[in-house]
Amino acid sequence: MVRNEDPYRHPYDLLNLYSNEMAFVKTYSLAIAIIVSLLVLPIVLQEPTDVFENQSSIILADDVLLPAEDYVWQEINGFCAWASTTMAMRYAGVDLTMYDVFAASTIGFSFAYFRFDDTLLIFPGALYTQAEPTQFLADLYGVNYTLYVGAAIPNLEQNVQVWESEGIQVGILDDQTDAFNLMRQTIDQGYPLLISVDPIYLPAFDYNYFREGELTGGAHGVLIVGYNDDETSVTILDPGVGSFGEYYGYPDDGRGNYTTITYTALIDAWSSRYYIASTFLPGTLPSITIDERLGPMIRDKLLGVGSIYSPNSPNAFIGKFGEVGFRQMSEDITADGLKSFLSVFDGVEDEISFKASLLYFIGLGLEAQVTLQYLSYRTALASLPALMSNRNLTDFVAAGEMSLPAFANIADNSSLIFPGNISQATGFIASTFLEIAQSFNSTGDIDAALAPYQNTLDTLSNNLLTIADSWRDAGNALAVIWPNDFLTQYGPVLAFAGGGVAVLIMVVIWWMRRKPSQ
Repeated sequence: MVRNEDPYRHPYDLLNLYSNEMAFVKTYSLAIAIIVSLLVLPIVLQEPTDVFENQSSIILADDVLLPAEDYVWQEINGFCAWASTTMAMRYAGVDLTMYDVFAASTIGFSFAYFRFDDTLLIFPGALYTQAEPTQFLADLYGVNYTLYVGAAIPNLEQNVQVWESEGIQVGILDDQTDAFNLMRQTIDQGYPLLISVDPIYLPAFDYNYFREGELTGGAHGVLIVGYNDDETSVTILDPGVGSFGEYYGYPDDGRGNYTTITYTALIDAWSSRYYIASTFLPGTLPSITIDERLGPMIRDKLLGVGSIYSPNSPNAFIGKFGEVGFRQMSEDITADGLKSFLSVFDGVEDEISFKASLLYFIGLGLEAQVTLQYLSYRTALASLPALMSNRNLTDFVAAGEMSLPAFANIADNSSLIFPGNISQATGFIASTFLEIAQSFNSTGDIDAALAPYQNTLDTLSNNLLTIADSWRDAGNALAVIWPNDFLTQYGPVLAFAGGGVAVLIMVVIWWMRRKPSQ
């Protein structure tokens, strides 16, 4: 999620597109964001270019099509970057499954939660950040990873400084010509180019879902594996078809595998995302073993070490991560916790209807994000022992598996399969919070609205606490193999009080604005 000075569609706007189920919900422009829609995560856009610039400076070559690698389907809305990364790593010579990538990048073992002032943000590892864990994955297997961004991306200089401070090699694409030259050069070397696109411009009928709803502004990862200048078209591997909407299911018809799109459609889709792209090229294997790098990193991700999640960022001190994040969320999702959060908005315009809509989106956002976390975590947990076969991970796996029933009690795929269409979000948590919201909107009495659901909220809180305990125990099991001394490795824990908190929050907001969605 990105906050920039330009307007963008808030999650609340999705109601106006699809459903009258909560007619009392209105659109508000606020500093609070609860991520609900994943594939169509709103970002700031630039206008697409309609005409291909066939300039003489563009390197022209014969048409090139890379040999086939096994197609990787992303399985559900939200995993496009990781499915595409899996295929890119295979082209670079690293044979991994998507589940292996969840484990080796550590995103399956990562979770972030922010609750301060009027802000409540929930991020599964797959979405919290992508460039940094991709860099970690590439380094782990000796792959040279480079992130490219267009020169028009907001806050370019600051963003490059952030990425480079985290060890990421960054290239700048000045214009469409640079972007197409990069595409040709990469494919001519025998490797695909992973790009970020607005899926509304992709030809597959799956994306009619977004075209019909005018849901532009999404971010979706695909691989370009071929180009043909005579036909002015490219060939892509698209892991997203069949991962959402009425056509949910594996694309047996092969429509995501070697799909041809025109240069014009590519330009519209890619330029809307500032020509964001990544290359994965073979490099040199590191001297340190995979176990010695991966084990301590997963340990710290599970235990919620902020400086690992957000190096060089004040987010490390404001956010709650790993087991600490689930533990804090277990407190905030109780009746008392919800009332405390809603009290921040006392006196806002249309207070009752606003708070009612907020209640619903808390439940919907929690269900969607925890579902995505569950799907990546359980598969990463199952894959890790094979990636670290020289280590006995029996205790770690046993501790980690304790959270799976609690995850399953919360998760429901419907909140991911129909992004933006809340009438299709039929999971127990989303439905419960809808009922609470409707009751509160009708009566204006928050205590009366929450009272019938006290036991349900307590059960939800206990499930989140079970996840927290499991992640703590799993992290500690890894600490037996790779001992850690938090104070020695990460410095003293900083405490802020009084005016210092306000100052730090302002810095965090500034940091969020300077770092774009990936």
